[in-house]
Amino acid sequence: MATPKTLSREKLIALLKESSLVFKYCSRKAKILPALAWEPQVMADFFKKKESALPVPKYGVDKAAMLEILEKLDALKPKLKGDHPILQWLMRSQESYSDAIRLLLEIEKPAFYEISTRLYGNSSSKLFAGQTTNLELADSIANRISLCVSNDIEESEQGNSAEDFAVSLEERRKRWEPTIPVKIEITDAIAAKVVAGMNRVRIRKDARFSNLDLEALWKHEIESHCLTAHNGARQENCDFLFSGGPRTTLTQEGLAVFYEVYGHTMSQKRFLTLCDRIHALKMTEDGADFMQIYKWYKERSENQTEAFYNTQRIFRGAKLTGGGPFTKDGVYLSGLLGIYNFLRVAVKNQNRILIESLLCGRMALEDVGTIAWMRTHGIINPPYYIPYWLKNWEALVSFFSLTAVFGAVDLTSFQTFFDEHYTLEDWDLSI
Repeated sequence: MATPKTLSREKLIALLKESSLVFKYCSRKAKILPALAWEPQVMADFFKKKESALPVPKYGVDKAAMLEILEKLDALKPKLKGDHPILQWLMRSQESYSDAIRLLLEIEKPAFYEISTRLYGNSSSKLFAGQTTNLELADSIANRISLCVSNDIEESEQGNSAEDFAVSLEERRKRWEPTIPVKIEITDAIAAKVVAGMNRVRIRKDARFSNLDLEALWKHEIESHCLTAHNGARQENCDFLFSGGPRTTLTQEGLAVFYEVYGHTMSQKRFLTLCDRIHALKMTEDGADFMQIYKWYKERSENQTEAFYNTQRIFRGAKLTGGGPFTKDGVYLSGLLGIYNFLRVAVKNQNRILIESLLCGRMALEDVGTIAWMRTHGIINPPYYIPYWLKNWEALVSFFSLTAVFGAVDLTSFQTFFDEHYTLEDWDLSI
């Protein structure tokens, strides 16, 4: 069995390149979200029938091609056995890509939910080996945010069209240095308002955006998702990091949501939307069907179109009768929690190289130490594109220093102080 002492640099790099060829082939031939996407006609037919019958999505997965890819992944597996951290990282990646193929082979079958849970977790998944579940985290955030009245500020007004948003993104892209080579398109073929890949950002044609959305989605889609994809593609020895596989989704979405929060662009409405997604997962896991989730979302969405899209996200590839949803929508809050705590500890230790290594491509949090080791040995290149939140290192240090100190201070008596000095509703104007 290979060990850190017996795996030479030459063999290591050769194995990285060989694995990358297989993983890249898998990433490009078996894209989960496009494979699970519903054609626009599905929604049109649903409303034509006056919301009286379940939608009828059709999936065009080439099973023979998927089995061929699975064979390539299986052939790689014996070469990845060993105790070396890089071998273990590659093995985790191999297993994740294999699960992605199996997920597509089990569309609308009971095993679909089981595999989706392995890849993304579910509403009852516990966060980082702790006791808190995804659902409990969502409840805590939603309950705190709901204490404040939302939708009473100008930033919440959805006044910008897809065309407005595309122009805004393009203007920002041209100003950003170094410029990220990405094409911005408007389409009616996606359920989310915006979807970012390495080379293009797609905006849903009928979507509307608030002014705050324009800021938030630049940070989320371009300066996070596109940035890490391009940094991964520039890695000579393991350029499969342009994708990283589905196991990296939790960390990548967490990174993108962190930047929304840290960049002061996360609205109340956006946070509650992320919480609602986990509640929708839970209800579907408990047996709610498409129609029940759709009706639930109609009470929480701007219009029936958005309600349909929100429900569609949960049922992509899944049985519409409920019980086993597509669980990808459960990663946003848990991913944020992971990124926040990773950065908190790394900043405390003044470990900028470790933080930069997180941006060398698309990876999971448990991979960052291995990536940093390879970087110090010249196997991985430093990230070429750096987001603004990391360029401003002093602000990052100040932020986490302050939150660490304030989080440890006992302020249990401050509510009493607040009540004594700021509760003025009962005052009488007369003297």
